[in-house]
Amino acid sequence: MTVTILAPCMLALVGVCAALVVKQWKSDLVPLVRIASLVTLGALILSSLSLPIAYLKTLLSQSGIPSAHGELLLKALGIALLTQGCADICRESGEGGAASTVELTGKIELLLLCLPLLEEILSSARELLSMGG
Repeated sequence: MTVTILAPCMLALVGVCAALVVKQWKSDLVPLVRIASLVTLGALILSSLSLPIAYLKTLLSQSGIPSAHGELLLKALGIALLTQGCADICRESGEGGAASTVELTGKIELLLLCLPLLEEILSSARELLSMGG
């Protein structure tokens, strides 16, 4: 399984060139060009993730790990990637405060996502402790 890097690289270079051209013409539109470029690049990358995600699901099903835990892992990965991408866009546009807020929101979302797993771990620990004495 290989990931083709050529298409994302070419798209990123086209986006950078478009931003440079627009900057000469009307600089206040540059953030919009960057966002459009990054959204397009993100869509391209997301469309290429179907095979790796299917492969990860196969590995998780063969590992004996409950499927709910595998889904939790994939959701957490998605949240982390989306949060980082959005924060990078905000930071690139000069909005450091918005970037920090997005990152904090992503961390809170990950914490909330993991609460059921934490509850399951604590329940198992309680059962083990009650068996011991």
